Amino acid sequence: MTSPSRDLPRWLVVGSLVLAAAGVLVAGYLTIEHYTASTTLACPDTGVINCQKVTSSAQSKVLGIPVALLGLLFFVAMLVASVPAAWRRTEPAVRYGRLAFAVVGVGFVVYLVYAELFVLDAICLWCTAVHVLTVALFAVVAFGTAALGNEPS
Repeated sequence: MTSPSRDLPRWLVVGSLVLAAAGVLVAGYLTIEHYTASTTLACPDTGVINCQKVTSSAQSKVLGIPVALLGLLFFVAMLVASVPAAWRRTEPAVRYGRLAFAVVGVGFVVYLVYAELFVLDAICLWCTAVHVLTVALFAVVAFGTAALGNEPS
């Protein structure tokens, strides 16, 4: 059920769309890099900053699925969940489903940052961009869910 008169803060829709779209671009780039095994742009492959070490590690796959592809799928789903029509939906399943998905994304980021810092001893700059976008998207979705949560459905 949608409510055409539902007043959405412009920043909420624009912010979530921009963050999700940026996530699609960065995660898409990392997915292409994973499957083509080309050299990652603007990321050295020596020292602590080492995208190659991170993106080719055992932690770069979950159940045989590249983490980059999972990130791409996450951001595509969040992009769909961030369109104005989705924000106007009043069903709790839509509202809290979007929030739950964002929470799962942040949980995965925590695991990946742990793996980078304590297992691999290397940081991927592109991965860090995905992590920042995920946390920022969660913040927007959480704030929006809280703000819209008190409205009658």
